[in-house]
Amino acid sequence: KMFEPSVQKLIDEANESILNENEKIKSKYTVIIAAAKRARQLVDDKDERVENGKNALTIAIDEIENRLVKVIPDNKD
Repeated sequence: KMFEPSVQKLIDEANESILNENEKIKSKYTVIIAAAKRARQLVDDKDERVENGKNALTIAIDEIENRLVKVIPDNKD
């Protein structure tokens, strides 16, 4: 089963607003780690959506896809 949105779509969305080519995300792991870190943040902050039963990782992925959070690459990828 394919995940929706695809990791490539998340990378494309995250890179959309980055003008400098050296700052663009090149690795799928960068996006995956960013989503995991954001999900942990949501749980730790007791976000209302998580408290109401929505999966924290789903929320984090939605936020990345809709550019509500910015993924900052570490430029080691």
